[in-house]
Amino acid sequence: MLNYLKDITFKANDVFLRAIDILMRNYVSIAGLCFLLFITSNLSTYLSSYLSFYSDSYFMGLKVLLLLLFIGLYFSLQLVLLKNAIVLARGEKKPGFWGYVPSFSQFVNYIIGLLFYSLIAFVVYLVMYVLCFPLLFLGISMDTVRSEIHPFLTGVIMLFVLIRTTFYPFFIIEHGFNTFKSYKFSLAMTKGNVFRLLIVIFIVASTHLLQLGAEHFGYTLVSQILGLVNSFVIIPIVSIVMSIVYVDMMKSYKGGADPSLIDNII
Repeated sequence: MLNYLKDITFKANDVFLRAIDILMRNYVSIAGLCFLLFITSNLSTYLSSYLSFYSDSYFMGLKVLLLLLFIGLYFSLQLVLLKNAIVLARGEKKPGFWGYVPSFSQFVNYIIGLLFYSLIAFVVYLVMYVLCFPLLFLGISMDTVRSEIHPFLTGVIMLFVLIRTTFYPFFIIEHGFNTFKSYKFSLAMTKGNVFRLLIVIFIVASTHLLQLGAEHFGYTLVSQILGLVNSFVIIPIVSIVMSIVYVDMMKSYKGGADPSLIDNII
């Protein structure tokens, strides 16, 4: 077991170092897309707050139009960033501007995947409430169950679900699969790789956790420095890290062309 943990830790560190190397050689393109995502998100929030003062039908139609526009732009930029990261991780020749732009079907399947994940989260949220209900008969207070135990258990389950399904957009953007087939491939590819992915996620998220810790204990300067590191290094590197992991797992994937959903869930 110890050798196994050493092996997956070494592989996770190797992925992170390779991602840093790719980011250093392509920082402008990756960070530029992250900056566009940041601008799109904040501009959407600003316009939403500004237009909230107007309630007539004209502005209501404008709000809906802008909402659809920003949703389309934001998630399209995410897919462009993902495609760019896959190309860099594979070391392929860049396909040109239109080679990065997702098709309408890819965009729709990506959105359906996000909605499906939200549905899973909602179901898990309800199921965990049912499973936590017997704790009340053991003398644990409702407030403790509702504010501590239930969120913790739900978070653990959803972290596992996230790890198993996080690669579905890669199959949509690279292979053009539909949402259901992409989810099946993500489950099949991540089967047996949960601990490795968990360590990769922990390494990527460690700076953000340190920032939260520094902010909690009142180290404002340290928190601001870590915030800059998160904004200009960690966030751009996340897509590269996940793309490298995806490429590596695809190379070692020995499953079929149509993996079984039931066989790969656990």
